[in-house]
Amino acid sequence: METSSVDKLCELNDPYTNNPERDALFVEAVKENYAFQLEKQPFIRYLANHHHFHIDRIKTIADIADIPPLFVGIMKIHTFCNFEEKDIEMVLTSSGTKGQKTQSFFDAASLNRLSSLALKCFHACGWTSDVPAHFFVMGYNIEEAKNLGTSWSNNQLLSLAPNKSVNWTILKDEKGEFNFDYAYWARKVIELSEDAPIRLTGFPAFMSQLAYEIQRIKPGFKVKEGSFITAGGGWKNHKGNVLTHQEFGSLMEESMGISTACIRDIFGMAEHGIPYCSCSAGHYHIPVYSRLLIRDPLSLAVLPDETEGLMNLISPYNMAQPNLSVLATDLSIIKENCPCGLQGKYISSIRRGGISKNRGCAIAAQEILNKSQGGKS
Repeated sequence: METSSVDKLCELNDPYTNNPERDALFVEAVKENYAFQLEKQPFIRYLANHHHFHIDRIKTIADIADIPPLFVGIMKIHTFCNFEEKDIEMVLTSSGTKGQKTQSFFDAASLNRLSSLALKCFHACGWTSDVPAHFFVMGYNIEEAKNLGTSWSNNQLLSLAPNKSVNWTILKDEKGEFNFDYAYWARKVIELSEDAPIRLTGFPAFMSQLAYEIQRIKPGFKVKEGSFITAGGGWKNHKGNVLTHQEFGSLMEESMGISTACIRDIFGMAEHGIPYCSCSAGHYHIPVYSRLLIRDPLSLAVLPDETEGLMNLISPYNMAQPNLSVLATDLSIIKENCPCGLQGKYISSIRRGGISKNRGCAIAAQEILNKSQGGKS
């Protein structure tokens, strides 16, 4: 059987290298995905008819901007799935038990594509190492939250280096509630760092509280060279105040000796799936497997680079649901020629848009962090 354009796109190496041939392949993969969505999803057909859009209009990379995007809010209140339950390999949710949540569906092929392309992005951004490390995951134990998107993402990050140990730090207590015992984990970090580098992954708010505790019990503490941080989501400190990357980097360097060059971040959305990894300059790079358009919030016209607007995220990797083109509420700016040396465009800034706050994983986690301030020792 001939390899599909979607598979060929996701099999590409060097994820931050683009050229006309790769643009053409992206266009073919988009057309392949969109034709399937039109067949399976009445709402996608409605959007196409409403906007007088026909798939034959997709001829160049610029034409993908004409695809009517699916608004991210609709994915939080409606379930879209193209396959029968028996053909779905995994279902992930973006939040806890309250409030709006997105369900992300993956057939086996789509899940394999996402896993493969994500690892290529991590490696190309310099996140991987052959040196064994102790992992501390600032996230929900995957054995107790296996369908939570952040837990699956954190589990992927365990492949960045050989595991000397894996420590999930948000655990259920005897009442069945998730808790974070930051004092215990601070002592554990100090203990295990004696024989190998450590790697912290997950919510930076939890890493922040861990760092303050380490400062308190062992001033001047330094981890071994090769230690690394991969953060994602929840950019507030233990008091609920916004935590900037600069403040976070200074805290990690002062409390553990981890330099800012070894602190990276991921921007991602459950409704889209592609990881946007930060480089040594702190910018989120756009891989060849996706495209980002910036749109005017009122007219939805595509805006030029270096202009702030709504994010329109496009990727054809997932055939299980119609998230080919998703319009987010986040406000962003796209630039190119990053000083880190990676080719292509990158996201230079991200601001949360909208007038209401969705209760996602990070907000639910913040509530756990607030609860942990009860005087544990």
